[in-house]
Amino acid sequence: MKEVLQPKKVKKTTCFDVFNCLWMVLFSLFCLLPICIMVSASFSSDKTLAQYGYTLFPKDITFDAYKFVFQSGGLLLRSYLNSIIVTGAGTVLNLFFSAMIAFPLSKYDFAYKHWITPLLLVTMLFSPGLVPTYILITQFLQWKDTMWVLIIPQIGTTFNIILLRTFFSDIPREIGESAKIDGCSVFREFLTITLPLSLPALATCSVLMALSYWNDWGTPFLYIDQFNTDLYTVQYLMAKLEVQAKAWYENAGLMGNDEQNINSVIMSTCIIGTLPIMFVFLYLQKYIVKGMTVGAVKG
Repeated sequence: MKEVLQPKKVKKTTCFDVFNCLWMVLFSLFCLLPICIMVSASFSSDKTLAQYGYTLFPKDITFDAYKFVFQSGGLLLRSYLNSIIVTGAGTVLNLFFSAMIAFPLSKYDFAYKHWITPLLLVTMLFSPGLVPTYILITQFLQWKDTMWVLIIPQIGTTFNIILLRTFFSDIPREIGESAKIDGCSVFREFLTITLPLSLPALATCSVLMALSYWNDWGTPFLYIDQFNTDLYTVQYLMAKLEVQAKAWYENAGLMGNDEQNINSVIMSTCIIGTLPIMFVFLYLQKYIVKGMTVGAVKG
């Protein structure tokens, strides 16, 4: 007998669904509004900004700010290269070592995990302090004015270790036990089984780490000399630009006697510094939701 096809039930739209959609649209517009104003200001002159203020659409479009930023050439490109190196190397090393720490903590037969996990959580509650950290890095490790100080101190973030440990714990233990029966070592199990099955969590951690490295300006501010421009990152360059934009503009010969485009230069640099990490975030956002809900439901 042929099965009678049941018509699909159409879900009714409730007032809560309408309210939820309207709220999310308004919230998205609220988040996009500062970015749109920043883009508008980057295409305006400071004279226009002083006269009309910050508007959603530029009153008169000028590319002088972007012209100056790209004519500063060597410094901007070097800062971009440093940020790419620091973000890439730091994310990979941080992800690898965080996963290596989280892997044994996720094993049910690891004897010391109940002692190590609270010690890791303590580091999230109490900071070692700025002065001891500065003395350690500058006097004992001798990392001041080096690329190492921008990468290594952030390796092994506790939040990422806990997130990865939770995801590793959800992988059925039978898979690892079967691999051991076939002669698989612990390190090979970590590389060939655990990591490939944990791509959503790894992607989530990689995005969070990349954002942290890319947006970090406090570390170079403390440990990189202001005259050592070879180690400037994009965010540190943006912070220094607020103070030095006027002098750079005068040296480049792009500022007249009656017009200063300092604010528009800052806004254009913010746009240039934000675009790369924004595209990375948009590409990996589908993994973030899944990774951040790890452990929310237990079977």
